[in-house]
Order: sequence, then structure tokens, then C-alpha cells
Amino acid sequence: MKNILLFIFLVSIANITHADTLKNKHQAKKLVESVMQHIGKGNVEKGLNLTKPYLIIPLHEFDGVLNSLRMQAPMMNQRFGKTIGVELLKTEEVGKSLMLIMYIQKFEKHLMRWRFYFYKGQKGWVLNTFKTDDRIKEMFSY
Repeated sequence: MKNILLFIFLVSIANITHADTLKNKHQAKKLVESVMQHIGKGNVEKGLNLTKPYLIIPLHEFDGVLNSLRMQAPMMNQRFGKTIGVELLKTEEVGKSLMLIMYIQKFEKHLMRWRFYFYKGQKGWVLNTFKTDDRIKEMFSY
């Protein structure tokens, strides 16, 4: 599979008021760490459910993503093998209000890149969007 895009959350600014906030960057990092611990054990759905309170999307969109993920999981397991863990690749900040946390989910034969984008608004940090794909080449700068 050259390009698996399991899901992309793109949301409007109007939904921000519905999300709970994290007080600081440390809490955002801890949230992603917890999510990825579950994903590293092969329980993607349990991990992603931890993000629900902090996402700025409606519940029905989140549920749609989980359904899509459930349908693609058997194909990924067949092609990539079992999940064997996760690895933090980087944390990047842009200014004082944006932060990216990037992990990889390691399989026996391949990997998935997970990117979590946080935004700091007036009341704290929210999970603005997250993406996953298997684009290995895009992880290198050349």
C-alpha cells in the first residue's frame, strides 16, 4: 500500500467551543503518549477514544473515522503484520500557539505515521486535528 490515509480531521473554528482544553503542553504530550501506548498494543480504538474530549470535531465525524479504521484494520494486519510498538519521532512547536507531536506505529513489516496537531486558544490547548498515513518518504528531508 503506497498511500494509506486512514483519516483526516479538518474542522472549522466554530467547533472549538465544544472541546475541553488541556492546561499546558505537558498535558498535551501526556495525552498523545497515552493514546500511542494503546495503539502500540494494537488497540487503536481505545487509544483514539482518549482524544474525544479534546478534539474540535462533532461526535458523528469521530465515529465515522473509527468505522473506517475498523474496516481497514484487517487489511493492514494482513499486509503489515502485527503491531510491535510505537516510537516518538518528534515534537515541533511553531510560535507559542501551535504544536505537532509525531509518532510511528511499528508493525512487523511496515509503519504508520501518526501526527497530532494542537492549538493553544484562550482557554488552553485543544487537539485541532490528527492524521495517520504510511508515507515513509515524507519523513525525510532531501
